[in-house]
Amino acid sequence: MEAPLMHLALVGTPNSGKTSLFNALTGSRQKVANYPGVTVERKEGSFVTPLGRQVSLVDLPGTYSLRGRSPDEEITRDMVLGRTPGEAVPDLVLCVADSTNLRLTIRLVLELKRTGRPLMLVLNMFDIATRRGVTVDVAGLSDALGVPVVTSVAVRKGGTADLLRRTDEIAAQAHALTQHRRNLWQPLTIAQLRATQREADRIIAATVSLPARPDSWTARIDAVVLHPVAGLAILALILFVMFQAVFAWAQPLMELLSSGFGSLGQFVHDTLPAGFLQSFLQNGVISG
Repeated sequence: MEAPLMHLALVGTPNSGKTSLFNALTGSRQKVANYPGVTVERKEGSFVTPLGRQVSLVDLPGTYSLRGRSPDEEITRDMVLGRTPGEAVPDLVLCVADSTNLRLTIRLVLELKRTGRPLMLVLNMFDIATRRGVTVDVAGLSDALGVPVVTSVAVRKGGTADLLRRTDEIAAQAHALTQHRRNLWQPLTIAQLRATQREADRIIAATVSLPARPDSWTARIDAVVLHPVAGLAILALILFVMFQAVFAWAQPLMELLSSGFGSLGQFVHDTLPAGFLQSFLQNGVISG
């Protein structure tokens, strides 16, 4: 018996690499349209998992929260909650995170958990985070959040292998794809959002290690030129020197060059006989 079509939704903050991951998974098997009644772009594609399961993937607009303060955020919220007419309820929500900056995405994951949808966190751009010295305890982060966590490098061949494997594992758990079709989700209040952010910060502090600030000459220079007071003073000094160089200090040199080319033109005029060559050199090459 053929497995039913699996519906996945990509959710993430802007600039998290969500679109790159969508392109890596779907390739040329994608179509672009607009959501009914709005001008927000709708991107949908398909792919096949290693075990041969057909998957439909929709790339939802970037959002920082499910509060829905803009048309894009409202569409993402309603799609996740299954409130969009004519759209399939996601069997699995993939929350894409920029591995170099997890703070806002972890809060979004905690909000998505409250919807009751099957959820997986995808740590995208994991190679860049590693090169920058960011260390993520993937297993510890998964335990702290209570959701599967995988790493991904969307721009590299084979960089989505772990994601595809885990998708097959989740799809094999039939109950995970049918639980909580209806939920009692309510938007968070400001106080609840702050509490959720504090919880996200606690989880990040326990599972993510940032590199120590290197004691290099570039770091010492940055400490001066990026200082909120000294940096502005240095910028003002550089601009003053540039304007002085152009409008004041360069004047004697400009006059010297002008006089030199004038003398050279006069020399050509006095040396060569009148004609095309004289005019070309004096009025064309030298004056030009």
